[in-house]
Amino acid sequence: MQRRDFLRSSCLGCAGLALGAVSLAGCSTLPIVKVEGDGTTLDIPLTAFADGTMVVARSSKLTYDVLVLRRADATYRSLYLRCTHEDQPLTATTSGLHCPSHGSRFTLDGSVEDGPATQALRTFPVEVLQDGLRIRLHPKP
Repeated sequence: MQRRDFLRSSCLGCAGLALGAVSLAGCSTLPIVKVEGDGTTLDIPLTAFADGTMVVARSSKLTYDVLVLRRADATYRSLYLRCTHEDQPLTATTSGLHCPSHGSRFTLDGSVEDGPATQALRTFPVEVLQDGLRIRLHPKP
């Protein structure tokens, strides 16, 4: 990857800062929790949310990461970080999701904010267990 392409893709989410379009919080790095699963579920400890309301779950069984959000009402939502435009990985920030490859933007509920993508992101059911979360990946992505 050329330096120019790297800078463009890495800084796209924070570029609006100079224009006042996004807050500095939108550029913060989200914690990544490495999880293993059987290819049909992911188990995430609740302690992963100790410092915030969002974590990125990474598993060797998945091609793309899964963003897990804790909502104000103590429910959870999970989003597959795969752009629906052309199967590219998404960059997650505290203010939204974007595709560095083609510029699509998604809200934190998974809906399309700006194209070229036209379909919402894939979501997975989240089950709250005693000390963690279980994300069901059926059918396997």
